[in-house]
Amino acid sequence: MNWVTQNKSVKKTDNAHLPEFRENIFPEPTGVLRAIGPGIIWLALAQGSSELIWWPYLTAKYGTSLLFLLIPSAIIQLPLTYHIGRYSMLTGESIWRGFFRLSKSFTVFLWIIMNFSFFWFGSFVVAGGTALSELIRTPLSPKTASNIWGYILIIFMFILLTRAKRTYKVVEIFMTFVAVGTFAGLIISCLHPSVLEKIPEFIAGFFKPDIKSIEKDDYEEIVTAITFMGLGGFWSLFYSYWVIGKGMGMSIYNQNRFDFGFKPKKEDKLKEKLFFWKKALFVDSLIGVVGNLITTIMTCLLAFSILHPKGLFPSGYKIAVVQAEFFAQWWGEIGRKIFLFSSALFLVDTWMSTADAVAKINIDIIKSIRQDIIKDDSKAYFILLSAITLITMITLPIAPPGTLIVFTAIVGFFGMAIFSPAIMLINILKLKEFPEESKPSKISLISLAISSLFYILSCVVYLYIRIKS
Repeated sequence: MNWVTQNKSVKKTDNAHLPEFRENIFPEPTGVLRAIGPGIIWLALAQGSSELIWWPYLTAKYGTSLLFLLIPSAIIQLPLTYHIGRYSMLTGESIWRGFFRLSKSFTVFLWIIMNFSFFWFGSFVVAGGTALSELIRTPLSPKTASNIWGYILIIFMFILLTRAKRTYKVVEIFMTFVAVGTFAGLIISCLHPSVLEKIPEFIAGFFKPDIKSIEKDDYEEIVTAITFMGLGGFWSLFYSYWVIGKGMGMSIYNQNRFDFGFKPKKEDKLKEKLFFWKKALFVDSLIGVVGNLITTIMTCLLAFSILHPKGLFPSGYKIAVVQAEFFAQWWGEIGRKIFLFSSALFLVDTWMSTADAVAKINIDIIKSIRQDIIKDDSKAYFILLSAITLITMITLPIAPPGTLIVFTAIVGFFGMAIFSPAIMLINILKLKEFPEESKPSKISLISLAISSLFYILSCVVYLYIRIKS
């Protein structure tokens, strides 16, 4: 973890009690491939919710009725996630410090909502536990076995994180392994003749919406599928910390610590450097979006071809079990077991990456409120990670994993409607003293405005439907 805090006497800004940006030389390009990493974590984290559970659930239950929402739900997140990463690449500080520069009261309010939503993310581990309980049969009920496996997996991930010298690297390696393995397995599964023959009908479904067939009880699941299509809710803000952990752009100066940000010095090569880092960030973001979209399309195709005809769909304490039929088509019982193990991994990685990021966000925010509250970042990380682990272990057995995941998504969905306009204001108001080359283009801001408007209107529509029903 090895974080060091710089204590400097700096001028405070009036509205947020944070130091002004310090001038520094913008880092030299490193090569696009060397800069990629946060997008792969994004891809793997996203695989553990909407891609594995909710889009296959909706497709298995309703066929192609909702596929028209799939691609827009993925693409609409790209401007938001890119600008979250762009802020950290450009300044070297987290997006949460950007929120503080905008308004301290607003940030504290958002912080409270975020922590409340993440009380329940142990449900992802239980979802992984449902797969392991099916893989390793015991006399216990599915609920009890799933919860026990959830506890075991949480403890294992806790030990892994606390023993790591640099947690970002551990998360990146683990998530890359899971993402690549899952992607390869799904491609092979989609090549089965029984799946290939369904492709024309499946593709046609993207252009044939059928909202009338949807049951009212599944409205929350639809919101969850849209929210987690990509990296939704408060999970989107994690991207800022992964960019810093990777050391992209100005974040190389804050890679191993929580500190205040910088602004680029005016220099001859600034335009060239910024062009490279913006391109690298866009490619990295695109890997997350496109890779995630392709993964989801494959799981939906498999759900449509295999689960829908049988009337099977993920639910309750079988939420990650019925999808094992995806691999069973080719490899029978062995393939089924491989899928159960794989699904457990990419649901558990959700807990690991989330616990790590939430602990870091809390340290960052506490130090933004008052720098001297935390003397030792490594010790604070251990304490916060322990608290997060304890909380998730307490909340883990409260309800079936699907119920808790949906609740987390709904809170996160409203969170996105609140913080996405704030990110646009940060880019407009707080970077105005930066060199002209570093400011967002009009097209960039328009795309971010469209993304923000989408989440605001979606929340309004959701509330209207719920109140009306």
